[in-house]
Amino acid sequence: MIVRHFRLDVPNLEPNAYLVGCEHTGQALMVDAGVFSEEMDEFLRGNGMKLRTIFITHHHWDHTDGLKEAIERFQPERVLSFLGNVGGCATERIAHGGKFQVGAIPCHAVHTPGHTDDGMSLILPGVVFSGDALFCGSVGGTSNPVDAQRQIEAIRAHLFSLPDDYEVFSGHGPVTTIGIERAANPFLSGGA
Repeated sequence: MIVRHFRLDVPNLEPNAYLVGCEHTGQALMVDAGVFSEEMDEFLRGNGMKLRTIFITHHHWDHTDGLKEAIERFQPERVLSFLGNVGGCATERIAHGGKFQVGAIPCHAVHTPGHTDDGMSLILPGVVFSGDALFCGSVGGTSNPVDAQRQIEAIRAHLFSLPDDYEVFSGHGPVTTIGIERAANPFLSGGA
């Protein structure tokens, strides 16, 4: 499995997008599509991969504005989101616990609401794409205490149940691990 990180050129936000490739089948997955990047196209072509699936972690423009162009350019077989329509594009709905494959790579979606009602994280072997739910040293912003508590509960139930060495690829900022966040994230440590 190859994981490639792309920091997108969106001033003041710098959202992350990711490509995951199955080395055995040449199939690839895109996680979030804030802005289309030629680097993504170059990565896929350079590794002889075909984008089969796009997964959207949540419906905020800095994670969806490049979706239409990505669909037109790559014509993936599936575009998945919690809502069924993202950024003006029809998507296939995926619920909590939903599973799919990208080549030989098993993918498992979990609902991590709070930052948004439709927040989803995607778990693959050894990695989790947390969208804007869990960050290195932080969590996604919420608009009220109820949503903040929902987010913390979802992270503890669905992400902190993963092994310590799982890498966390979030919607913004650097890579971290479940173990680091469980031990040191000031929003979450002490209660997991």
